Amino acid sequence: MGLRLVSNRDAEYGKAPVGIRDVEAEARRRLSGLDYEHHRTRALATGIDMPREIHIKHLQIMAIALALSRLESIPEDYCSDIYWPM
Repeated sequence: MGLRLVSNRDAEYGKAPVGIRDVEAEARRRLSGLDYEHHRTRALATGIDMPREIHIKHLQIMAIALALSRLESIPEDYCSDIYWPM
């Protein structure tokens, strides 16, 4: 079992590097801003298609999240709007 002693020295090392989970969290945050889950649930329950612009933004956000997470080193400013669709 790998136990590790946590001390105040751990704070000296600074922030952890940006990882795939960070990018995925940013993608989820942006999708929630679109109210994507509401539209998806409504589409599944009623058979009414979600608005085309919501579907396209979802595809764009997911493609960007995949591209960013595949980079060897994810940029520190991965949350910036320069990477994500408006």
